Amino acid sequence: MTKQQKRAIDREFYNYRGNKKQAAEYVASHAFDGFGVDYGGVRVKSSHQNGQERRIVSEVSEAERLWRWCLVFEHTLTKFRWEKKDELMRKKYIECKGVYRICTEIGIERRTYFYWLDEIRQTAYQWAKEYQLF
Repeated sequence: MTKQQKRAIDREFYNYRGNKKQAAEYVASHAFDGFGVDYGGVRVKSSHQNGQERRIVSEVSEAERLWRWCLVFEHTLTKFRWEKKDELMRKKYIECKGVYRICTEIGIERRTYFYWLDEIRQTAYQWAKEYQLF
């Protein structure tokens, strides 16, 4: 996993709540339109053959990308359920707390924090590859 991929995982994990909200709003707003959005594979039903269709396809692709990142976060969190690593994920990415504060609240050393964070990123990377985000 490269440094850019680690940054991408961190960025998308920090944006988890916003991504989930944006993807859900998109699905809800277009669920009953004549566009026929299908998240199993991008399918757009449109009568226009011009720029509007391309715009719709790009919007669907972006909403699907955000939704996939939400799934990566949730699967990673589920894998570490009942361990302190899920607490680390919540405190770091959802509550946006710093290293020292997380270590103090969870009761781990700084070295353990970075070891666990690397393990979390490795798991997230595997899920991201599964969902074809990398």
